[in-house]
Amino acid sequence: MGISAEKDLPDTWSATDGILWKAPLEGAGVSAPIVWKDHIFLTASDGRLNDRLHVSCYRRKDGKRLWHTQLFGTAPTNLYAPGGMAVPTPATDGKDVYVLFGTGDLAALDFDGRPVWIRSLAQEYGAFSNRWGMAASPILVGDLLVVLVDHFAQSYLLGVDAATGANRWKTNRTATVGWTTPLPVKVGQRTELVVYGTYRAISYDAADGAELWSVGGMHMQCIPSPVVADSLLVACSGENTMAIRLAGQSGDVSKSHVAWTNEKAKNNVPSPLVYNGLIYLAGDRGIVSCLDAKTGAEVWKKRLGEEYHASPIAADGKIYFTSKQGVVHVIAAGKRFEIRAQNYMDEMIVASPAISSGQIFLRGDKHLYCVGK
Repeated sequence: MGISAEKDLPDTWSATDGILWKAPLEGAGVSAPIVWKDHIFLTASDGRLNDRLHVSCYRRKDGKRLWHTQLFGTAPTNLYAPGGMAVPTPATDGKDVYVLFGTGDLAALDFDGRPVWIRSLAQEYGAFSNRWGMAASPILVGDLLVVLVDHFAQSYLLGVDAATGANRWKTNRTATVGWTTPLPVKVGQRTELVVYGTYRAISYDAADGAELWSVGGMHMQCIPSPVVADSLLVACSGENTMAIRLAGQSGDVSKSHVAWTNEKAKNNVPSPLVYNGLIYLAGDRGIVSCLDAKTGAEVWKKRLGEEYHASPIAADGKIYFTSKQGVVHVIAAGKRFEIRAQNYMDEMIVASPAISSGQIFLRGDKHLYCVGK
């Protein structure tokens, strides 16, 4: 959801000041860092075809790389150059770390970097054919690992047993290319998986992958991921921003369950952030804006001047907007626009930041940074 409950996070730093450590990175990758206690996990790829795949674990206290495991891509495909084959963000349950690459390779590694299981989805179901590569991140829903593959060939949503790597279910989709990550949400007694793609938001039952409901009005090719707050799903796709009521519905509920639509709020790349009753959007063309979550009405809109691919995050009454140009704007959360700090990192940043134990982790194109007091 992009929200942390932590307090007393840093406001001001630079590429040199306020940096507890920085670790050099090799290869391409825009997957976000993930943190579990003293472990920080990151993926990357390199080689002529970006088919050398890397999973690294760093030590929180000093950034030392504890281990590095190399995998080999089975079906390299089109890519977004800064990300190579390492755009999807890993997931972890504290025991294993789960990684997906644009080559179609899905794997679980233990906390010492040893493979637990490896699958080539490209060999099983066909190579990923997506003009900017694969971006949907694998997500954990209890002991279920959910993987979305939307591309020019047969698209599908996959439910995998996290312990064994075996399929529990596979649901084919009519969607074409897309880069959004599914959202698990508890509605009543069931867990739903909300997925965007090709003009529609669709919810699936996490138990068996069956389609539950759908809403039209999305962009043909969706990049932002869904977020939810107070039983409202905030759907942003580059076509508009809309709010969908979650009430255990079924079927096509485009007319009955859309609470509001703002056709002027067209967020193309970063996912929206819902924080304390307000929606914050980072436009890929340098405009950030704020909407009222109940009505969709615009509260404020400002041009900050940089491109945004990373999604905004929130903590302790502050919003962190991280631009592709490496500037982290810290905005006071609320109905009045107020810049609290502008932090220049001196390298490109596409990955969304991570917050853990009073520290902010930023993945640049050259370094992994730990920002703290």
